[in-house]
Amino acid sequence: MVAYGEFIKIFSPDHLVFIAGLILIALLFIKFRDQIKENKNRFTRIILIISLGQQILLYTSYFYILQFDLGESLPFHISRITSLMGIFYLLTRNKKIFPVLAFFSMYAWTSFLYPARVYGISHPIGISFFINHVVTLLLPFYGIYVFEERIQREDKWKAFSWFLIYLAFVMLLNPLVDGNYFYLKHKPLLGSLPNSIYIPLILLFTLMLFLLGESLFTIYQTRVSKSNFECTD
Repeated sequence: MVAYGEFIKIFSPDHLVFIAGLILIALLFIKFRDQIKENKNRFTRIILIISLGQQILLYTSYFYILQFDLGESLPFHISRITSLMGIFYLLTRNKKIFPVLAFFSMYAWTSFLYPARVYGISHPIGISFFINHVVTLLLPFYGIYVFEERIQREDKWKAFSWFLIYLAFVMLLNPLVDGNYFYLKHKPLLGSLPNSIYIPLILLFTLMLFLLGESLFTIYQTRVSKSNFECTD
């Protein structure tokens, strides 16, 4: 049995490895983006296989290392839900789920840059975390460039509605399983705040995060469209 291990600290060696790995993969995507687009079906299958392998690694690790604690092991952390949406999108190319996936992926940035209760790169669940978050973070840009998906202004409100449903669900679930879903039990920041204050702050933060995501995706879409126009001119 593999030892549980310790959670990493922000900007620890393991965290820096995670960041460096994300930057490297992002740079490779940028450098070879045209070749990837030309072979999009092959690369989509590769990403899908990697994502499915990550799911197997995650839940196998929870069964054999952490004895599948219901408070942590169910697929109800927002990163896990986003990962499942990503798999569904890769399988179906569903344009309705893509904007929700894209906006939910913004939360992966927060947990990647400020890891809370995350194992290191030598731990199976740490490896799962890295794969999950890299795919989740880059998949919206992959969809926009390779499959020419587009984020519209109204999409953030659709995603925010989904988030409200998700938050209400985990608030009901957590007391039933002594859960920490969406980190409402072990708060990464402002842990002493009561939920009566913490939840409204979450909603405000989420809205600001989605507005940031809208700006980020709009800028990227504009550059992609301009690049495609120049190539065909």
